[in-house]
Amino acid sequence: MIEPFANDHQSMQIGELVIENQKDKIIIYGDIDLTLDSSGYQQAEQLHELTTKIMQAFETNEPYNNNDIKSKKKDDQTGKEIDNPFL
Repeated sequence: MIEPFANDHQSMQIGELVIENQKDKIIIYGDIDLTLDSSGYQQAEQLHELTTKIMQAFETNEPYNNNDIKSKKKDDQTGKEIDNPFL
């Protein structure tokens, strides 16, 4: 299980759902089929544990809405102004 927002190198997988950990965000992609059997139950438990840990991270980090800590190196916006080619 990952420790949400703790580092930039952890990842985990539940079914075909991939969860990547970063210091400023959690990236989740893929899909998962929660079947009504023991396998589906185990996957649902993992999802529940993960989302609980993510919510706890938000609750313990009060400035979670502070945009100053966002990662700029992976942001599409560089902060530079460019000339509008349509003017």
